[in-house]
Amino acid sequence: MVKNIVLGAVIGIAIVLAAYILSGGFGKIASGFGTIAKPDRIVSVRGLAEREVDADLAVWPLSFSLGGDNLQDLQKDIVDKIAITSGYLKKFELTDADYTVQAPSLTDMTLMSYSNEKTNYKYIARQVILIRSKNVAAVKKAQEHSLDLMSHNIAVQRDYDSKVQYEYTSLNDIKPEMIGEATKNARAAAEQFASDSGSAVGKIKTATQGWFSIEDAAPGLEERKKVRVVTTIEYILVD
Repeated sequence: MVKNIVLGAVIGIAIVLAAYILSGGFGKIASGFGTIAKPDRIVSVRGLAEREVDADLAVWPLSFSLGGDNLQDLQKDIVDKIAITSGYLKKFELTDADYTVQAPSLTDMTLMSYSNEKTNYKYIARQVILIRSKNVAAVKKAQEHSLDLMSHNIAVQRDYDSKVQYEYTSLNDIKPEMIGEATKNARAAAEQFASDSGSAVGKIKTATQGWFSIEDAAPGLEERKKVRVVTTIEYILVD
């Protein structure tokens, strides 16, 4: 009997306490033990950083084709044309370290009976001199004046595979500054949002660095690059 009365009293107190907690009174009860932490209010923003830089590496597969009916004569012609082209590159201050002479590709046209391609030669050779240099200005100038080689019966190919490729290889040198700039821009956006909502920006909760992208600054301006990065940051808002 007594046990049932005590049990009933405990259950009754528990029900009243639960109702009091749901009505928001737990803060008063727990004042001596601490309070339940409120969930963080956060704002997620993105920060952009962009920078234009000059390409610091030029890659140019300078190529030309030669024809002949005798392999020995064709070989001599290839060697002579390579020497002439090498001398031409040196006129633009490109050294032996700036290019490599690749092995020529040779096509025996007498075995191409199924081909619709017409030629006056038994053999066609394609020679590539691969230029890879940090002297970007010299490579650009040499490519622009490559028609001068026509006076030596060298027709430099100007198709897509022979196009000069300009690259930027010093990304690590500017990464820290660009990440700092993107973070600064993200915080400015967060502060504007916080000001509009009557809050202040606190500590960073999470931060994610986006991919760095490197693109041509504009069509036809391949030697000038645009570097871009976007960071995503969550800030805690405080009253």
